[in-house]
Amino acid sequence: MSNSPDTDKKPGAARRIARSSLYLIPGYPLVKAAASMKETVATGLQTITDQNRELAAQRKNPRSRTFNEAMSRRSSDALPLAAIERGCTRKKQFFLAVVFISASFLFGSVVGHNYFGTLIGFLFTVLCLMFVLKFEHQMWQIESGRAAPDEPLGGYRQFFARPGAFRRLFDPRLFR
Repeated sequence: MSNSPDTDKKPGAARRIARSSLYLIPGYPLVKAAASMKETVATGLQTITDQNRELAAQRKNPRSRTFNEAMSRRSSDALPLAAIERGCTRKKQFFLAVVFISASFLFGSVVGHNYFGTLIGFLFTVLCLMFVLKFEHQMWQIESGRAAPDEPLGGYRQFFARPGAFRRLFDPRLFR
């Protein structure tokens, strides 16, 4: 591979010295840093804009499954829906009990001015509430899928859009 004089353009010594001497001018390094930051931010914003545009294009044609499609894709040795619902109910009940205990710990830590305990109690309560939400959402998808098998299965946004979603979330389903 030969290097031609056109591809190896190095600035001369005088030019490098002149360029370096600019940094001796008060404020010039700040101006160059601001220009560099502006360029970096501009390219970063362009990247974010491109990614948002691509995501918006993907959202226009979502491929969401209906209940019938989901049922047809299940393997033959999969658990029956009744067993899945029972499992989700038991797990939800367990995590609701853990939420109650961790919320009690959180309350005690707040009253006792134990800030580390408050943080741990809050984080554990939120984690367990996320599991409660997961299992209730699965049960809601099964129930709504049975009611309307040709409709797309709803996500969390549709779950919370329904009236009584929070009441349903904290219902332990003891007598069902």
